[in-house]
Amino acid sequence: MKKLFTYVDWFTEKTSNYIQFLVLVMMLIVVISVVTRYFLKIGFIWALPINRQLWGVFILFAGSYTMLMNRHLNIEVLTSRLPFAIQFCLKILNLLIFISVLGIIIWQSSKVALNSVLLRELSQGTPKIPLYTIKTAIPLLCVVFLFQGIASLLRGFHEKESDEEGVD
Repeated sequence: MKKLFTYVDWFTEKTSNYIQFLVLVMMLIVVISVVTRYFLKIGFIWALPINRQLWGVFILFAGSYTMLMNRHLNIEVLTSRLPFAIQFCLKILNLLIFISVLGIIIWQSSKVALNSVLLRELSQGTPKIPLYTIKTAIPLLCVVFLFQGIASLLRGFHEKESDEEGVD
């Protein structure tokens, strides 16, 4: 299991090094769209749908990367003064809720993605942008986020246990 989590950490870190450039791509699309619309009087209908899809991929990777770097918001002000046993129970509850919510998202988005792939779903607008690509990416990236979250939370348990043992 530890090897799987190490691989997930590696995958998240390496892919995030490339995915961060999606922000530049999205900015470039917006700048080109705005400049051509205002100065050349040419509009690009495809710019907004493409940016939405890129934004979705970026956000899913950003969640995994933030989890890897342990930068998600923690409200330890409320729990730091509680006994270790209660803190541990709250972390277990947090882990169970995290797994449940992402499990439901993966389950439901997989059904939508499968249907979209089978239908080769395209967008409704003038440029027929394939929607099945982003709809397939959502459950896959949520699986990465789930594994990253479990690895990070389990690492947090281990670090907290080590801290508690060192205090005695």
